Amino acid sequence: MKFIASFLGSAFILGMAFNASAETPPYVTIPPVVNSQANPSYGGTGCPAGTARAVVSPDLKSFTMIFDEYVASAKGSNGLDRKNCQIIVNFEFPQGWSYSIIRMDYRGFYNLSAGATAKQQSLYYFQGSLQQGRLFTLFTGPTQGDYTISDTLGVNDVVWSPCGDMRALNINTSLLASVGANNPNGYSHLTTDSVDGNVQTTYALQWKKCTK
Repeated sequence: MKFIASFLGSAFILGMAFNASAETPPYVTIPPVVNSQANPSYGGTGCPAGTARAVVSPDLKSFTMIFDEYVASAKGSNGLDRKNCQIIVNFEFPQGWSYSIIRMDYRGFYNLSAGATAKQQSLYYFQGSLQQGRLFTLFTGPTQGDYTISDTLGVNDVVWSPCGDMRALNINTSLLASVGANNPNGYSHLTTDSVDGNVQTTYALQWKKCTK
């Protein structure tokens, strides 16, 4: 298994400045319902309605997305399959703070023949923002097994939420299964079974104060 990470970014000018701080806000939660909609919410070819569920902990500090059908599977020469799932998470915290995701954990399974490849990718951004963070993991056959992937964004490449605006965090995940040419018996199979998030540990957030 090979790990490859890359970052995408565009200049994004805000009317407020960032003031880095070791402090953290007095509270941050993941409310299970926002505007009469489940939170986190989801949608995509890898997670049609009714095939995934979000479980938010009683203390509102963590969540788990569980998938029933998030599978990319390809067979035969030049076989190719792609699935995606967009996850939208709303956090609740005091005004005057900006936060950034620096880590996200994924679990699943892979099974690839010789010459086949599979890729798990995640794209992170805030609603309406031009700045994005992208990471992916590449699997190369022959190989099989369970995986746990921790996406970790470098401190200088993280994507910050806009100051003074509580915009939802978008996590656009995708799976790509590919079988090489001249491989009629080849196969590539990749799943995502769950995505775990915790505002204190697994789902690592870093904070800084906003200044006018």
